Amino acid sequence: MNDQNKSNQKSKHEHVDPMEMKSFFDQITRLLVVDNKHDLKSEYPEVLESLPGECTYIIDFKNRKLLYQSGFESLLGYSEDEVDFDFVFQGYHHEDSVMIKKIIKKVLASATASYSSDPEIQLSMTYRRRRKDGSFIHILSQSSVYELDLNGNLSKALTRLSDISYLNLSTSVNWSIRSNILDENELKNSISDLFENPFTQREMEVIREIQKGGSNHEIAERLCLSHHTIATHRKNIFRKCDCKSVLELLTYCKKLDIL
Repeated sequence: MNDQNKSNQKSKHEHVDPMEMKSFFDQITRLLVVDNKHDLKSEYPEVLESLPGECTYIIDFKNRKLLYQSGFESLLGYSEDEVDFDFVFQGYHHEDSVMIKKIIKKVLASATASYSSDPEIQLSMTYRRRRKDGSFIHILSQSSVYELDLNGNLSKALTRLSDISYLNLSTSVNWSIRSNILDENELKNSISDLFENPFTQREMEVIREIQKGGSNHEIAERLCLSHHTIATHRKNIFRKCDCKSVLELLTYCKKLDIL
């Protein structure tokens, strides 16, 4: 890759939206350069067949689809028709969701904007995942390279999910990465930085009022601000932490020990 291409690729990588999954994958897709003449084999090796208590899938990041899937019904209770690209990035326990998404985004952004091929990169995570019946199980997720694009960046990944609930782990989310070119400690430090308090002093005041309860108008009266200002603060707060509910927001703040 020449210096100009590296500069363009780095610029795109730096502007990847760190908060929202669809926008993130929109930009990841544009980073990948695949060989359109290459036909992925239609039959997959038997080693991919899932064992009881696990499922396996191959994901295509360029085309945002699953190329192969096995075992989702036995592990999570979902039929093959219910499982697609978006599905595999959903269903996390609300207490684990923010951390998992940030880890995935950081590692994928690094793996799709590297300047050297790394066919050995592997990401392992443990977290809680929801089954179709509403219950949660503790999952070990192991992802590795299935195919690189023409520039040596990750374009297709093989992931195996295993039920490890029997281990009774006390910590919900753990992760590790193995790579020839990515520095694990540097990645861990950068991900830790994502979990520093992202809120301004005023936003923290609004969060404390949200914790007390009440509408935007009621919070506005308590803080002597307009309800339009409170609505804007609320929107920015939820965007920053990638939370979709008050419960998720309060859980996130308590994990950071800022509330």
